Amino acid sequence: MIVQRGYRPPPSFHQDRLRQAPPGYLFDVVTRGLGAMPGYSEQVPPTDRWAIIAYLRVLQLSQDARTGDVPSEELERLEALPQ
Repeated sequence: MIVQRGYRPPPSFHQDRLRQAPPGYLFDVVTRGLGAMPGYSEQVPPTDRWAIIAYLRVLQLSQDARTGDVPSEELERLEALPQ
């Protein structure tokens, strides 16, 4: 919807530049904004902003996850689930 109103599409969070960005940089962007993106310091409390950054990191990691990354006890539990 935002792109339809003339804004540029946001970058993919899966590009190396954003994968390697320190969490504080991402927090600052959410807080103060960047380019056409406004800051969200008034709408999103700091603890929620950190939670958003943590969730983003989990999504980034999930894109390249391998079976070997899963702890063995958790892998056994998953394999026991019905298909």
